[in-house]
Amino acid sequence: MFVLLLALLLLPTAVVAEDTSLPPGERPVPVQTGFFLVNLSSIAERNETFDADLYLSFRWRDTRLAFAGSEPRRYLEEAAVARLAEIWWPHIELVNTAEPHITNRALTIAPDGTVEYLLGLTSEFRADLDLRRFPFDRQTLDVRIESFYWHDDEMVFVTDPARIGFTPDSTFEGLLVTRARAEIRRHVVTGWGEAFSEFVALIDVERQAAFYVWTVFAPVTLIFLISCTVFVVPIENFHDRIGISLAALLAIIATQFAISFNLPQISYFTVINRVFLVTYLCVALGVLVSTVQASLLAGDRARVARIDRLAGLGLPALFLALLAVCLVW
Repeated sequence: MFVLLLALLLLPTAVVAEDTSLPPGERPVPVQTGFFLVNLSSIAERNETFDADLYLSFRWRDTRLAFAGSEPRRYLEEAAVARLAEIWWPHIELVNTAEPHITNRALTIAPDGTVEYLLGLTSEFRADLDLRRFPFDRQTLDVRIESFYWHDDEMVFVTDPARIGFTPDSTFEGLLVTRARAEIRRHVVTGWGEAFSEFVALIDVERQAAFYVWTVFAPVTLIFLISCTVFVVPIENFHDRIGISLAALLAIIATQFAISFNLPQISYFTVINRVFLVTYLCVALGVLVSTVQASLLAGDRARVARIDRLAGLGLPALFLALLAVCLVW
């Protein structure tokens, strides 16, 4: 009789514990999710990462947590962590970052059982950058969020449009945040066959290219135009022509070497790579013209002078035309 009484007393507790540890209601449980970009503090093209400060919002309803009253129950910081350990929650995981730094936590449970979990964090996120148009590129940075435990047949994320936004005047210098949006994806773990709902926060940014125009394109163009002065040097001073071209070539190589520290080791050409390639080719073409003049036409001063005039005007025109193609293409 005592054992039966003890079992009856423990049964409600066991049922409650089981109920609150499993997803509530009909499955999959919809979890309304939003994010707010507080600050985009840096982006590293070479490492393909970016640093951002975010607020994340998760909202779901668990009628098992309903209570009498009109005021919600609020839990902050460690109290929120302790309360989450007692109830069902999505078990949030940030996929494309290693160790996010949590700055704030807040958990609110409304009388009808609606649960809202707010999270403030800062972290370095991995990004898949497409740098083909660098430095005139536009990027979409993403923050991927999944449940560590619950599959998509038990829980799914739902975008909360009212909780998606960004601070326009708080952005990394050189990048302009143009839009914040979100997508819901289905992520199948390769090799495991398990599928998870994934909330993807998307941050559209546009690079401000003025820095590269004044520190790369303008100097490279000026160096090339200076190299074209070889055509005012008499062909008899062929070694002076080669010296000017070689100095220009070394200056361009030094400029490219300096800018290479900002870019990852990618297999495709960027706009800035094409500009350097065009510059190399045009400088080499100038050397080729001078070499032909010195080796084949040294005795024909009239033809040499005519080629100097044509090359002195045509080579810069060709360079500028190819440069325009590189910037547009």
